[in-house]
Amino acid sequence: MKNDLRQIEEKLMENNNFRKLIGVKIEDISEGFAILSLPIRDDLLQSGKVVHGGVLSVLMDSVIGTAVRSVLETDEYSVTAEMNINYFRPAIKGKIFAEGKLMNKGKNLIVGVGDIKDEEGRLLATGRATNAIKKRRA
Repeated sequence: MKNDLRQIEEKLMENNNFRKLIGVKIEDISEGFAILSLPIRDDLLQSGKVVHGGVLSVLMDSVIGTAVRSVLETDEYSVTAEMNINYFRPAIKGKIFAEGKLMNKGKNLIVGVGDIKDEEGRLLATGRATNAIKKRRA
């Protein structure tokens, strides 16, 4: 099943131009869990020479979305309805890692949480997102 989840997510990423543009990669995925990585590049830095907060927000949304998507039925998909993120320290160099986990799945809403850390394991940001569960049209 783990290989199936990875293949499904990699196929979705092929069609996600923005995630490809910033360089998000899948490190690990299982039911209700995901780890994504992002190498820090100069074009992701803001004027203070740290990764722009919007980039971290995209990474958080992506990792939580990946984790919650892993438990949906084949005829379901989800869209972010609400997300919050708390920033603790800047991302400066190397690679950053985001870990997302499912917290709760209801009939219409699914909630996940995430952490972003640097290569040394220092916590950069935490987040929580509520996604709306939708049915695919036939």
